[in-house]
Amino acid sequence: MPQSSKFEGVDFSQMNPERLTLEMDVSGQGFRSVRGEFVTYWRQGRVLREVNANISQCWILQFEGSLVGYITLLADKLTLEDPILLNEGVKYRTFPAVKIGLLAVDRRTKGVGRQLLEWAIEYVAAEISPMLGVRFMTVDALYDPDVEPPYDASGFYRRIGFRFAAPNEELPPTEPYRTLYLDLKPVIDLLDSQDIDST
Repeated sequence: MPQSSKFEGVDFSQMNPERLTLEMDVSGQGFRSVRGEFVTYWRQGRVLREVNANISQCWILQFEGSLVGYITLLADKLTLEDPILLNEGVKYRTFPAVKIGLLAVDRRTKGVGRQLLEWAIEYVAAEISPMLGVRFMTVDALYDPDVEPPYDASGFYRRIGFRFAAPNEELPPTEPYRTLYLDLKPVIDLLDSQDIDST
């Protein structure tokens, strides 16, 4: 008889991410990600060190003391070959952005990666953008040509609406990732219209 998953039947959609603090005791014991390095980063304390150094912030989902997934956010800049806001009178090719540093979920869960990503998009649009004037989110989506077929996380982000910063980049890329970005303006406008409707 196959062993049931420790997360079988759990509705994670009703859970909100918690901001990781130094006081929290989340060992990550039993955490299983598709990519082993994301487990290692957690267990060896890399994520907590970066939070402690104030170079990124992390939000986690837990269930009965077990780590379900985590996402880190940090400051970034988006550089594009062509100006993309000319129709708004903006000629810049470089923009402030919030970067998704790490996004890892236990492989025995379903939909948690998308849930954390959608939460982060709304959080940045609602909380960060109004205070700092940040319009874009970026991510360096892992690309690993050493497995068959090559591991390319960009498809996950593209399904949410992210676009390649260098769409004509040759594969395999020179770095082990492909940079993508998301324009938060539609989300910001939607949140603003909801605020107006509620007054």
